[in-house]
Formats: sequence, structure tokens, C-alpha cells
Amino acid sequence: MQRVFRSLATFAVGALSTALAVMPPWIGQVRRALQDELRRSMDSLSIESLKKPYYLEYTFRYRWSARAKVSLGGTLDSGQTASARLTVGIRVGSPERDNTNFFDAALLFFGGDDDETYRNRPVPLEPSYARMRHQAWLATDAAYKAAVEQYAKKEAVLKNRIQQDTTPDFVLLPPQTLADTAADIPHVDLAAVCRQLRSISALARDYPEIQTATITFEHIPELVLYVNSEGRQMTKLHRQVGIEIVATTQAPDGMPLAQTYAAYARTLDELPSWDSLAQAMRAVLEHLRQVAAAPVVSEPYSGPVLFAGQAAAELFAQVFAPHLVAQRPQLAEQGVQEQNRFGALQNKIGARVMAEFLSVESTPQRTTIGRTPVAGAYRIDDEGIEPAPLVLVRSGYLETLLSSRVPTRRIRTSNGRSRGGGAMYDVLILRSENPSRSLPQRALLEKMQQMLKRRDLPYGYIVRQVLNQNLLYTAVYQQTSGTFPTGGEGQIPALLVERVWRDGRRELVRGATLAPGGYQVFRDVVAVGQSLYVHNLLAPSVISPYRTGGAQYVVATIASPDVLIEDLELRPLEDGYPKPPLMSSPLWRAAAPGGSGRNGLRR
Repeated sequence: MQRVFRSLATFAVGALSTALAVMPPWIGQVRRALQDELRRSMDSLSIESLKKPYYLEYTFRYRWSARAKVSLGGTLDSGQTASARLTVGIRVGSPERDNTNFFDAALLFFGGDDDETYRNRPVPLEPSYARMRHQAWLATDAAYKAAVEQYAKKEAVLKNRIQQDTTPDFVLLPPQTLADTAADIPHVDLAAVCRQLRSISALARDYPEIQTATITFEHIPELVLYVNSEGRQMTKLHRQVGIEIVATTQAPDGMPLAQTYAAYARTLDELPSWDSLAQAMRAVLEHLRQVAAAPVVSEPYSGPVLFAGQAAAELFAQVFAPHLVAQRPQLAEQGVQEQNRFGALQNKIGARVMAEFLSVESTPQRTTIGRTPVAGAYRIDDEGIEPAPLVLVRSGYLETLLSSRVPTRRIRTSNGRSRGGGAMYDVLILRSENPSRSLPQRALLEKMQQMLKRRDLPYGYIVRQVLNQNLLYTAVYQQTSGTFPTGGEGQIPALLVERVWRDGRRELVRGATLAPGGYQVFRDVVAVGQSLYVHNLLAPSVISPYRTGGAQYVVATIASPDVLIEDLELRPLEDGYPKPPLMSSPLWRAAAPGGSGRNGLRR
């Protein structure tokens, strides 16, 4: 929406006027208040006979957002909000052993009373020096009391155990001051945006078989101020804007169906144009109409599958990328609790984890790939550390993992990947290092045909769209009243799938879920395409926000070629479905009065 959004972007007035291209006037007072309260707490905070803090950090976030949701030509919701929050991190004991890396269910909700919370604590929108010190004092007091209680429980557990792992709980760093605040972030004329979105969403009225179709817009600049007791401080402007299209319906047999489109960026100017968004809306609606009339996948399949475009990148995002994040098992009263979630690669550094011609690189400071803007780019992580490019997988072998400041057995220091509360993947590029394995699309299809003949399979599959998890949980489930079928644990809904017969015939099918079986599926990649598809997405935090108190979803970018996998399972949906509506949509009659439509309705 480059040219359009430049004309819509305006400086706000009123309550949001402080959030402009320049730093708000009170930012210096906030920084000074946090530094002064930090020094006072480090000098004086203690409970008789208990440990004093050896480390303290404050993170202040000021967010102002504009949002809108439209459907079928009408606005469902719109508004502008601002919020300011403070998070306190505190450590007692010593870097070798402190109150962290310990799971205590009693402290899961971070310290009890809402008025005395210390993670994401609401603070005044225009904080003065005195107000900020007052809020920091209350939050620090609550954080310290929780920390000493957790430290005592951890010590009690360790007294009854022989600890084999001597990995320290923390590693201190030298002081450093960083800033990333150069970008201008104007506000958007929300009324003008809503007019454009309503016009585009009204396209769905030409598709009466569509039950729901929404477009959601959100612009979320966020000012982040971070200080800690090491003398490390950081100021940055985190930028995020996104548009999501979700359309749902039911097939004649009742099967719930969905098609989606999403575009995320760091700035308004990096979003697609209005014309491109209208084209995306039409494509979503046409695909949904075609899928509703397509035959059902009726039997399980195991064989070669070609993932193209979005599907290849989304498969990598859901199946492989989360395992590239370093995680530390937590001690609990029952012993060490291994991370069952995305922990398969924690002890595999140096081992082969994917096909030997593939490599994966992390490049978080890269702002474009080709001509496509990179939404997951950033210069400073949430712990005030600058990330450098990393090769994570080279020629199929795992070299390292993405880490925060939580040490693990194999990775003791941060490489600047803390975002949203813990270590998180950022801008990942999947590449082929062997030109003979990088094939044009026609050659990929020919190779799949050869594999089908060798295995005497009548057909294979091309997957072109996979359902993103954020869109599933925040929109698709809502629009289908929770009835959208996913196939069960470990399965991924495939939204756009073609069956390819050995004689070259193709047909669109519906009702397929993917059962990749874990990250090992990337060991079965036999060839890839020659160009990269850049997929910006909101990805679920790898380390659960219930542990960290952080964000549930974090923006990331995956750049992937088309991927041909030698063997992967597709399974048919076998759930029962709700009955479709008994009558046709009245929108058909309203769309063009005077004509005649199906089912006897007048148009």
C-alpha cells in the first residue's frame, strides 16, 4: 500500500500525540526514574537473613495502536489505543545458582494480586519521574518477594538431589548503550483505511456461498526502554503492521473450509498496494469457491509431496524452525523437567538434521530479501544485544542454536535472539548448496513423477497453502465457532492442495491434513526450487508465554524455496461436521436485484 498509505499516514493529535517520529518529552524522565530506582534497589533491597538481588532489569513499553476489522462492506470494529507497561526481572543468589530456571506452579501467575504484578504491569500513559519511580518501587518489591520465595524452594529441592548439570544460571555482561530510534513512525488515518477496507471486503458479496469473510488491519508501533544493573541500556522503536484476510464456508457435505491471506511489515509503506490487496481478496474468495466444489481426500497417502510457495515456508516455520531455539530444562520439585515442546535439537549440535545439500542462515538485521521487505528484521533484541548473522545448519549439519541470556549445556552466551520473552527465531533463509538439487518448477514436477512411478503410486500431491497457526487460533476458529477440523495433534491443515496423476492430470482436492512426523521430514528433501518465497508471519513463541510472561506471537520471516519431500503422509479428515445452512445466503439476492439465481432466489 505504498503510495496509498503515504497519503493516509498523518501525525495524530490528542491523546496519542506524544507517539511521533521524535521521542516523547517524558522519555528522559522515565529513563532517569528507572535508573535511580534500580540503584536504590540494588543498594538497599533485602529481607533479613535472605539473599540480596545481584541483578535487576526494567523493561518499559509504550505502545500505541490503530486497528480495524471489516466484513462484507461493513466495519465490525475500529479504534486507537495506547498503553504503557513495566516488567521487572530480578535475580537473587549468584550467577552460578539463582532463583531462575526453576518451575514452580505456585508462582506461575507471577506474584498474585493484580495491583502488585511485576510483569506487564500497567503504568500511567504520561509517566512523570515521580510516578515512574513509584510504579517501579511497587513492581520491584513484588518481584523481589517472589524471587526470594522461588530461590528458597529451589534450594530446598537441590538439598535432596545430586545435581549433575553444573551449567550456571546466568552470565554477566559488560555495560553497553544501544539505540534504534531513527525511523519515523507516523500514525494512520484510520477512517480512510476503513473506507478502503470496506470497499475491498464488499467483494465477498459477489460470492453468496461464502459464509464469513473478514479483513483485519493493525498498526502497532512500540517504544521500548530497557535498563539493567550491569549498566546496559537500550532504547528502540519496534514497528509492526499487518493485514489479515480470512474467509470461511462449508462444502455441501458440511465440511468447514477456510482460505487466508496475510501481509505483515515493519512500516505502512512496506505493505502491498490497495490494488494488490483487492487481488488477494478475490483470490481468497475464488479459491474457497473452487475448494468447496472439489472432491474429498478419502484415503491416507504416503509418498512424494511437493510444497510450493507459502506452503513450503509455513511447513518449515511450524515443523523445523522452532527446534532451532535453545531451551534449558527447568528444575522442579519432581526433578529436571525436559522441554517436550520443540526440544528435539538441543543435544544434536554437530549431527545431521536435514538433507546434506541444505543450509539454514539467521539474518535478523536484513531488511529485504530480493525486493520483498522483511517483517522479522530487528537491530537490537529485548535484552539489549545486537544480533549477528549465524549459520545454523550447514550442509545438513546443525552448527548452533538461537539463544537468549539463559545459558544451556551447549550454548552459554546470548547471540541476540531474545524477543517476546525468550529466545525466538527471526529471519531464517533455507538454501540449497548444491546447484544440481535446485530445479525449475517443471523439473521438480518431473522428478516427482519419476518417484511416483518408482513406487507404483497412481498420484502425488502439490501443497500450495498451509494454515498458519496464528490465523487458525485467532480467526478461523472464531469464524467457524470452533468447528474447523485440524485432524488432531501433530497434524497441519492444508488449505490448497492439488492431486497430480502420473499422466500429468491435476485436480484440486479438499479435506487433507499433513502428518510430517517431526523435524526429520527435512532429511527427506530430495530437491528444491530455484527461487525463494519470502513468508512474513506471526509465529507462536517457542518458549511458552506462561513461563516467560511474554508475547504469545512474535513476527518472523522465513525465506524458502519450493521443497520436494520424498515421503510424507497426507491424511483425510474423518471428523463429523455441522450441517450447512438450510437456506441460501440473502446476499445473493441483495447483490444484484432483478436477476435470477440458484435455489430459486431472485437477483
